[in-house]
Parts: sequence; structure tokens; C-alpha cells
Amino acid sequence: MTTYLKPWGLHSVIYDDIDYKVKKLWITKGNRISLQKHYKRGETWVVVRGHPKVTKGNTDILMKPQDCITIEKGEVHRIEAVEDNVLIIEVQHGICEEEDIYRLEDDYDRVALETNPYVGTIPKEEQ
Repeated sequence: MTTYLKPWGLHSVIYDDIDYKVKKLWITKGNRISLQKHYKRGETWVVVRGHPKVTKGNTDILMKPQDCITIEKGEVHRIEAVEDNVLIIEVQHGICEEEDIYRLEDDYDRVALETNPYVGTIPKEEQ
């Protein structure tokens, strides 16, 4: 299992196949991932530990262990560890490339393409 340190915590790739990927996300209390969307994949999250605030589209949802949510391809989303540390199992479905990320907001200044090599290009139909 490969683990990557992030400014908001860490993620580990549990399994990686052609059309799906499984990750473990650990978001430390007081941190959040970027407000983002993906053009080539959707994601399903299962909360294992903690009580995250999840942004899905224009809605904020408070979640707890055993809750599950699906993020559709192209849908804006974010995970925030407001109350405590958060552990989520993420299943990506579709074309699962790290470069397929479009950040709308980021607490760690990773929005601009010049400072983040993982910002994907926007498909023409979305421009």
C-alpha cells in the first residue's frame, strides 16, 4: 500500500485497477481537502471514523461513522474534519487518474496550474 502525505492529512492507495481505485483518506481535525470536481470519475465515500462535514454540490452534510455518500462525475465536493480526525474509504469509479482534479478553492494554495501539477485541464464542454 502506497501512502501520500498531504497538507490536510494523508491518503493511501489500497487497490488500483483499470476502472476503479480504492483509497483510505485521513483528514486531521481542523483541515479539509480542496473544493474540487473530477471530469472522468465519480467517487463513493464510507465514513469509518469521525464526523466530517461534506460538501456535495451546494449542500453541506454532517456525516458519522457508517454513513455513505456518492459524488457524481463533475459534482463539486469537499471533506472537512471539523470536530475530530476523519477516516474515509473512497472508491473511485471511471477513469481514475490523479491528474483529473479541478480545484475551485484550496486552503493550501494549490488552485493555480503553475503551483499544482495535479490540476487537470477542463474539458471543452465545461469551458
